[in-house]
Amino acid sequence: MTGNVKSKTVLVCVVGAVLVLSGCTTAEDKDAGAGTTTGSVTVSAAATTSATNSGGGQQEPTVGAEKPAPQAPSTVPTTAESRTSTPAMWNPCVIADADIAHQGLRPESKQVVEGSDGEPGCRWRSATDAFEVTITSSHQSLQDVQQSGRYTDFAAVRAGGHDATRYRAAQDTNKIGCYVSITVAGGQTVFVTRNLKSDALEPCGVTQRVVDGLTSYLS
Repeated sequence: MTGNVKSKTVLVCVVGAVLVLSGCTTAEDKDAGAGTTTGSVTVSAAATTSATNSGGGQQEPTVGAEKPAPQAPSTVPTTAESRTSTPAMWNPCVIADADIAHQGLRPESKQVVEGSDGEPGCRWRSATDAFEVTITSSHQSLQDVQQSGRYTDFAAVRAGGHDATRYRAAQDTNKIGCYVSITVAGGQTVFVTRNLKSDALEPCGVTQRVVDGLTSYLS
């Protein structure tokens, strides 16, 4: 009877020990599971935070990344702004035949010529063919003419009621020609007399007279 009691006591102790050991193992397993769960929660929280930053627009800009600088507005001028307006030059060929004849020139001898820069001009011969007069319009300035080195003997004069400049061609050593230039809007109008015969009048006097006679066309 006493032996049975001892056996039951030993059995109870063994069962109790097993239960105690089983309870410790279960607690460890629970702790391990909690750690795993905690790790999963931590990763999920980080992912949630990243998603919030990406979707919510509140994320700080990445270090080193720069926004492109704003483009300056275009300053290319329009065609109208870039185009230089050049005044139309007077065409001497429109001078009336009666006025040409009044200067001792033959209207029927009119010959169309081009100025130094392609502008219109006309030439007429005298009634006796002793000289010819050429009138051209040019976009060249008087300064351009002076700096070209092709002309000489520049002198300020009055012609046709206008301030004018008289000069000769540098190669005209025999002085058979004479120029009178009047500055106008956009350039100048040039009158030129060139003698064709040795008995022709002094060319500068002829040029001055022609300018005086055609002054109405220059007003």
